[in-house]
Amino acid sequence: MVDVAADPPAATAAPPAPKRSASDDVDVTRLVEWARRRDPARWALAGIVVVWSLTFFFLCKLRHDRFGTFSFDLGIYDQGVWLLSRFKDPFVTVRGLNLFGHHMNLILLFIAPFYRLGGGTELLLLVQIVSQALGAVAVFLLARDRLADRWLAVAMAAVLLLNPTYQFLTWEYFHPDAVAIGPVLFAYWAARSRRWRWFAVAVVVALLCKEDVALVVAALGLLVAARSSVRIGVITATVSAAWYLAATRLLMPAALGGLSPFYDQFFGELGSNAGEVVRNTLSHPGKALTLATENDRMSYYRMMFAPYAFLPFLSLSSFVIALPILAVNALATFPYTRDYRYHYSSMIVAALTVATVEAIARVGRTASLRRFLVGLVVVTSFGASVAWGPSPVGIKFRTGYWPLSPNPRTASMSAAVKIIPKNASVSAIFSLTPHLTHRTRIYDFPEPWEHVNWGVNGEHLPNPNVVEWIAVDMTALSEADHQLLARLQEGQFETRLDQDGILVLQRVRAGP
Repeated sequence: MVDVAADPPAATAAPPAPKRSASDDVDVTRLVEWARRRDPARWALAGIVVVWSLTFFFLCKLRHDRFGTFSFDLGIYDQGVWLLSRFKDPFVTVRGLNLFGHHMNLILLFIAPFYRLGGGTELLLLVQIVSQALGAVAVFLLARDRLADRWLAVAMAAVLLLNPTYQFLTWEYFHPDAVAIGPVLFAYWAARSRRWRWFAVAVVVALLCKEDVALVVAALGLLVAARSSVRIGVITATVSAAWYLAATRLLMPAALGGLSPFYDQFFGELGSNAGEVVRNTLSHPGKALTLATENDRMSYYRMMFAPYAFLPFLSLSSFVIALPILAVNALATFPYTRDYRYHYSSMIVAALTVATVEAIARVGRTASLRRFLVGLVVVTSFGASVAWGPSPVGIKFRTGYWPLSPNPRTASMSAAVKIIPKNASVSAIFSLTPHLTHRTRIYDFPEPWEHVNWGVNGEHLPNPNVVEWIAVDMTALSEADHQLLARLQEGQFETRLDQDGILVLQRVRAGP
């Protein structure tokens, strides 16, 4: 019998490969094509904008959380928006003024509904940083069109973000002046590229931010009339000028009960309103010139122009949009208008940036010369950022602008805020005020006992008996404030917290 060998076992069959559908092939092809078409310059722009925004958002939030923000001006805007969100009379007791008598910031009406959803100081900060970030996008678009080079456009966007004033605007935490930068820069770009619908939208948003932004937009309208469209330019200038006059001479005085805006007092001998200042400046130009060339003014001009390598002087027609605000800052007796760190310089930074782009486009007749000029401005702006800015690359980063090290007294300050009932009326020290502003009555101690910054001239200071709680930092009080507290503790108030120099008192009986 012959053995027959058994058949060898069959090899294990491999699983069938998944079938690719035509739609899968189309999706992959689209993805590859999308990635291929992406402009690396745009990714670079997005990267620097996001890094800048996150850096300053978290630094500012850290400053607020560690009680480094103040009643002026964060407490003013936070209480005002909170009052609007609750449909209450927007009389801001931090300042002693109606919110729209303080400034005509109609943009706050659009922020207020988000306070009903839990918004607060962080929302205000987010709005400003987003607007400033969009300002860099507008500069990119302008430089892309004017310099015909996307990478140079990215560099010019970085120049704006490196500007020391631009960075300090975030440190100041929130001001509608800074919020206006993005719309103003977009309006300039839209006018340059004749995108008139975008121009109209940007102009309206800018005008909503603050009454004196109308001066910038009016100047921009005149520039548009000279460059591209007489009709649109004249309409823009006329509407902006009319809005400025209506806001400052009708609406704000109405909100102030017939009084003039408080900043009419900033011009000393030159006058007490815009008309008088203009007339006296034209009739006495020597006096105005002497004032505008004093040492502190010259130092201010240097610090504003140096980051741009003084190139804006090569395109004065573009810088004209900032001349009204620069004149105000130079002629005012209020010293903060000439401090590069504050919001009074917001519009000047915007104008200097577009003037720099225009100067490079005008002078840089060759690609190599444009690259050199942009490189020069990048170097000067980076140097200014290191020397004068509050960013992590600046020498001022660790000099106290940001509370980088934990404050052992923060826990006591938090306890002081928590111990005060939500609806109670309070008089608080300036560093505690921004944490207590979501209420109808919150006063900047020692008000309402002593007039410091209340109202236009201290008018209608409320009866101190309306105050139910006092919260102060004893280390930040003057000798007069200490004496006032001692008198109040003699029967009117009792101590509820006394820890690490943080004192909280509750009223137990009315005063005389």
